Amino acid sequence: MLLSAGSDIIRLQCPFVDTHEVEKICDYIGAQRGYDSAYMLPEFEGDDDKGASAVDLSERDAMFEEAARLIVAHQQGSTSLIQRKLKLGYNRAGRLIDQLEAAGVVGAFEGSKAREVLIVDEASLEQLLSELKEKHSPI
Repeated sequence: MLLSAGSDIIRLQCPFVDTHEVEKICDYIGAQRGYDSAYMLPEFEGDDDKGASAVDLSERDAMFEEAARLIVAHQQGSTSLIQRKLKLGYNRAGRLIDQLEAAGVVGAFEGSKAREVLIVDEASLEQLLSELKEKHSPI
């Protein structure tokens, strides 16, 4: 938009509000009734049903232990590794990765990079798997 101000032309790239209009808006807002006390905003409550915390480890996939051993052996936590080596589809491999994250085998999602493997050796993995079996076994 071009604005002619006398002999000069001014190019405007956003909505133009004149000084007089700004003063009228400020007067209007200033004339409104104020509050006796400050308005307190409610505390933020995050979604508890998102991410790895929403995964129920008592309903682990049948390939969970095999996928965990594969991830620890290769020290690379990726969905594509599970797909290739275990011949699974993307959705099932993704669910396995979510379960492995909830169990503490792999770290959180980091974009296109492979997830960090939190278990360093197979002995530690076997200990974790036995703890999971005890914790989530039907009584």
